[in-house]
Amino acid sequence: MYMEFIMWRKLIKNRRIQSITKRAKSLLLIIFRCNRYIFYRYFLKRYFSPLQIHKESSLEKVSNSKESFFGYYNLSPENSKQKVLICEPKGLILKLYVKDSTNYRNIGETTAWNWQQGCMLQWNQNQQNIVYYNVFDEHQSCYKAKLIDTDTGEEKDELPMPICSISKNQEYALSLNFERLALMRPDYGYFCNQHILLPNNQNDGIWKIDLNTKRVNLIISLQQLIELKPVESMLDADHKVNHIDISPEGNRFLFLHRWVNPLGRFMRLISADKNGNDLYILNGDKMISHSCWYGNDRIISFCYTKEYGNAYIMFTDKTNQRQLLSKDMPVIDGHPSVSPNGRWLITDTYPAYDRMSRIFLFDLINKHVTCIGRFYQPLKYNREYRIDLHPKWSMDGTKIYFESGHNGYRNLYVINIENFVK
Repeated sequence: MYMEFIMWRKLIKNRRIQSITKRAKSLLLIIFRCNRYIFYRYFLKRYFSPLQIHKESSLEKVSNSKESFFGYYNLSPENSKQKVLICEPKGLILKLYVKDSTNYRNIGETTAWNWQQGCMLQWNQNQQNIVYYNVFDEHQSCYKAKLIDTDTGEEKDELPMPICSISKNQEYALSLNFERLALMRPDYGYFCNQHILLPNNQNDGIWKIDLNTKRVNLIISLQQLIELKPVESMLDADHKVNHIDISPEGNRFLFLHRWVNPLGRFMRLISADKNGNDLYILNGDKMISHSCWYGNDRIISFCYTKEYGNAYIMFTDKTNQRQLLSKDMPVIDGHPSVSPNGRWLITDTYPAYDRMSRIFLFDLINKHVTCIGRFYQPLKYNREYRIDLHPKWSMDGTKIYFESGHNGYRNLYVINIENFVK
């Protein structure tokens, strides 16, 4: 509201508007309140910087291309050798690159991608030159995953299903139906098939891929989830799963079970062991957004609870223990993730009325919150095409990678926060 007041005062003091009658000014105020984005665009071009960085940090654009990004907040584009993965959209094709101190090489391309998660491009934690990413097999009309050697560009292997999350020990991967997401949540779906036929609830859900044998098993079906402590809103609803995230040790994973009916959207956060057993409902069925693991038995989530309303909540897995992360954390939905050393948490915000998105750094020990930067997001990036910052950690925990459009185009950036975390 303070920013709105400042902008409105600047508008009233503008010489070109001083002659407007009092009645016209009142009308203008009504229009302003109904069309804030237009006015913010007017003012931001004239009075405000599209970029504000904390003085103790520094910012760098990762790619020299016109448009680039990486993907979701729970994956790092960087490996232990400080090589960085970059995605560049070229029409319907996503070009994939790897960058190091001396080279910028193309390593592949895919049509199985979206603007929020990319193609699930990610490093093999055991082999630092190998990456995974999802592809569409035109001959079989199905989605798969490839393994590519970034040093040679050679295809090393192929998985029978697309990947969603991979255990750090490279034992297994989890998958879901990206075509179901295409129909129910286009932000995260794949659209290579023109005619999508979905399996029934008994034959769809979460799939486990053994990375050694490539054997695939449906470990949690949608029907199982419907029968797991059902509620009335599940009747005549369409169901899906999304946002799968495997714990650091790989013994359990998180996911969102969501369902939609004519009355609205409902969801709950569930954990399970790596074989799809021992399911535990952490929270539901009101608002639950983004979550992350904090160690192997705690989860941080932005969600609604009766005790705290909408807030960042820390859950202890398989118990009813929950607590408010901090009263100082912004009460705004974001994408949280914990640093490699477990000391820090980063999260972001969606664009506010001033079209500025923010990145926050939270000290999990001292409970101190710092705004690292504010970034303007152009109005042209909206809906499925929107730019979420999706901050993600570097491997050493001294840098944050994120996407932003503050220079007019979507690009991948890195901000150095070594002065904060040293």
